[in-house]
Amino acid sequence: MATAQGAETIDNPRHLAGTLDAIRGVQREISRKEEAAKKASGRSRGFPISNRLRKAYDELRRLHRKVANQRHDFLHQVSARLINEFSALGLEALSIRNMTANGGQYKRGLNRSILDAAGGAFHQLLKLKAEEAGAWAVEAPTRQIKPSQTCHACGQQEKKPLGQRWHSCPCGASCSRDENAARVLLAWLERSLSGREPADAWREVRPGHPLDESALPSKRETHAIA
Repeated sequence: MATAQGAETIDNPRHLAGTLDAIRGVQREISRKEEAAKKASGRSRGFPISNRLRKAYDELRRLHRKVANQRHDFLHQVSARLINEFSALGLEALSIRNMTANGGQYKRGLNRSILDAAGGAFHQLLKLKAEEAGAWAVEAPTRQIKPSQTCHACGQQEKKPLGQRWHSCPCGASCSRDENAARVLLAWLERSLSGREPADAWREVRPGHPLDESALPSKRETHAIA
C-alpha cells in the first residue's frame, strides 16, 4: 500500500479477498432463485421476487457495504497517520484505468486486487489531509523517473517484469522492489522540495487563495515519505 521512509512497508489488507467467498456464495444463491422465479412465472423480466430472494439481495448489499466500510476506515487511518508523521509525501502517479485494462482471464485476480486497494482514493485522502496540515503531497512524474525500473543507488534503469519483487543491481544495491521505488521517489521529492517553505506548500495546494500567515499550519520538521 505504501512504503514509509524507504523502509517500513504498509501492506494492503485486501478487504475484498476476505469476504469474496461469502459474496460469491450469495451471488450463486441469487442466480438460482432468479432462474427458478423466471421459470415459474414464464417471464425473463419483471418476475415476482420472493421474500427469500429479497433477503439474498439484502445480504449481498450488506457484504459489499462491509467491504466498503472496512476500506474507507483503513484508508482514513493510514492517511491520517502518514500526515501526522511526515511533512512531505512522494506519490507515484497512478493510472488505474491503464493498470486494469485488457489482460483477459489471467489478469482478473490482479485487476480485482488493484481496484480493492483503492489507490486513487488513497492519494486523494493524502492530498486533502496534507492540504489541511500545510504539508506536501506531490505526485512524481512516474514516466520520467521510472521508480520501479531505476536503481536508487546508481540511477541505472532496467525493465523488470511485474513478478520480479526483488531489486538487485550490479552496483551492489539490493532490496525489495517496493523499497527501491520508494527510495527513488524519496530522492526525487527531496530534490523537488529542497529549500522550500510551508508558505510555498500553501500556495501550491490553494493557488490564488489569499495567504494568511496566522492561519498557516506550522510545518513539522520530519522526514519525507515515498
